[in-house]
Amino acid sequence: MLPFCLYFVASVITGFHVYALLAPAVYGAPWNPLELVSLLGSLGLLIAAYVSLFKPYAAARLALIACLAIWCFYGPAIANSIRSKLGAQSSVLPGSLLITHPEFLRAQATMVFSIAPDGGLPRSGVLRRTTGLPFEAK
Repeated sequence: MLPFCLYFVASVITGFHVYALLAPAVYGAPWNPLELVSLLGSLGLLIAAYVSLFKPYAAARLALIACLAIWCFYGPAIANSIRSKLGAQSSVLPGSLLITHPEFLRAQATMVFSIAPDGGLPRSGVLRRTTGLPFEAK
């Protein structure tokens, strides 16, 4: 029963997500052929959920093939989103600067706030320019 639940939930979630990505293609939006492969993989996982009630080993093989088809779309999509998030940074190696904004490269940047008695930030806190630091809160 556990494989049925896992296969069914995974197929419905991935199928709905890929269907939502393919729906604007009706209106002329660009689409990726890997989305169709992933949608077929979600359908295969739904079939594997049904088969798992009677033949668990056959369903496991079918689910493996379906998951590989689903990951044909999700793998490159995840890689591209990670690449775009890390693209603006210089490196993730130790000893390298991750902040590339010129204002922060000139001097160390710190922001100092004083806490008001009620636990919030004071209303009179204004940012002002100092000599070594880019900005400092009053």
